[in-house]
Amino acid sequence: MKIQALANRPPMTPFAADRGLPWNDPGFSRRVLDVHLSQEHDRASRRFQIIDQQVAWLHETLLDGRSGRVLDLGCGPGFYTHRLAQRGHRCTGLDFSPAAIDFARGQANQAGEKTLYQKVDLRTAEFGSDFDLILMLFGEFNTFAPDEAIELLRRIQSALAPSGHFVVELQFSEDIRACGESSPDWSVESNGPFAEGPYLMLHESQWHTEQRVTTERFWIFSERSDTQVYTLDTQAYSDQALEQIFMQAGLSITGRYESLTPNEESEVDLFAVTGVSLSSSAKTS
Repeated sequence: MKIQALANRPPMTPFAADRGLPWNDPGFSRRVLDVHLSQEHDRASRRFQIIDQQVAWLHETLLDGRSGRVLDLGCGPGFYTHRLAQRGHRCTGLDFSPAAIDFARGQANQAGEKTLYQKVDLRTAEFGSDFDLILMLFGEFNTFAPDEAIELLRRIQSALAPSGHFVVELQFSEDIRACGESSPDWSVESNGPFAEGPYLMLHESQWHTEQRVTTERFWIFSERSDTQVYTLDTQAYSDQALEQIFMQAGLSITGRYESLTPNEESEVDLFAVTGVSLSSSAKTS
């Protein structure tokens, strides 16, 4: 049956209705949390010395060293909000992973912080308003379909304070395409995010030239469960396309950075864009 499923697998379609990794599954989110917490790599979250450098830049450069309201979209275990709260900022973190949110809440309670954490789907969540800084880091923005991305940016624009900043980290287009054009591969994991205990993972990907999207498909074979199949789509943006969707959402790009960690080498290669509301941009131009 497993071989037959592979032989008769359907074509990969960008942003299909049943796409995505099971971020809100308790077991998956708990296993991913272990990856977040590791200080041996930068795969799910960056190592703490890199996060510390980024937080210092956010605090000193974008927030002028003054206390403000911060919203972290896709906050994970709260590594950024925790450090920003320690610097006096009032923080809110939103994420779809129950284990990550539980960890973030526990960390905040232990430190006596009043950071608000909520388990929500960013595609439908209400963000609130009057945030001095909104973060969306680690390339998560690329995993939203274009229509979802524009709607997300519109809610971000509405949630910004008049002088607030938005910071988003994105994946480089050439890296997304290279992933899509790579050959299928497989690995045997003794333990990992996709299953309890040992499992075999087959990975395949496809670059869709017209849509500028890479679709990845993961086949998980484990003795403890039925075969599982997951897909992940990653949208590539040119600078022009990025500027266009920002403008459609009422945002103006104010800066582009090849890295937010220029003094610290990371396994994850991302660039960052900063933006403000178009109305705010017009007042200062």
